[in-house]
Amino acid sequence: MHIPESLQDLADSEAVQFLKRPKAITRIFAGVFSLIVFSSLLTDGYQNKTDNSQLHCVLNSNNAACSFAVGAGLLSFLSSLAFLALDAHEVRLASTRFKTAFQLLDLILAVIWAGTWAVGFCFLANQWHRSPPRYFLLGSNSAKAAITFSFFSILVWIFQAYLAFQELRNDAPVPYKRSLDEGGVVLTSLSPPSATSPVNTPTTGPHGPSYACSSLSPYLSTPKAPRLAMMPDN
Repeated sequence: MHIPESLQDLADSEAVQFLKRPKAITRIFAGVFSLIVFSSLLTDGYQNKTDNSQLHCVLNSNNAACSFAVGAGLLSFLSSLAFLALDAHEVRLASTRFKTAFQLLDLILAVIWAGTWAVGFCFLANQWHRSPPRYFLLGSNSAKAAITFSFFSILVWIFQAYLAFQELRNDAPVPYKRSLDEGGVVLTSLSPPSATSPVNTPTTGPHGPSYACSSLSPYLSTPKAPRLAMMPDN
């Protein structure tokens, strides 16, 4: 393992350069926000009421709200880590078709997660608004943190979808490139001859202009003049 000798070598390393990319930074933020959402509700999101010891969700006692936030946060966190690992090996993708499919999947998942967090933010905020004040002894800060970072997750995943769309558009193959190149070859072969190319040029002779060509087919021969035959005297 190569150990950098100075801070400049560390800054110029491949790992640091990879982490400086906008896509990598966006995935890290998306993973951190998802981690905060599901961990805050997983630890302090279920509390008991003042009159009994049974645990309930702090979001209006709606267990579906806490389950949705925990599940979405966990899946979003794993998705961010998986695509971050795939981005690190993206340069090894030799197949252009596989790389395009990966970029298209990245775009689709980013749009899906942006919509999921938008729905989740509205759902969690609505349940928190309906929760009676001081109904639980603890858990209010965890609920506020989950709602806040679910909103931030919307912005992060929208930006991630924008980056994926830009990358897909820039790296999309051109289907007409080969045909255009072939057309250029045809046009080049049919282009007017230059001054140095061997073409039929008229030459002036004693009997009028004639044409000479240095690129005639070997199967074509110059017509021979008719021979005169001597007739015997009677």
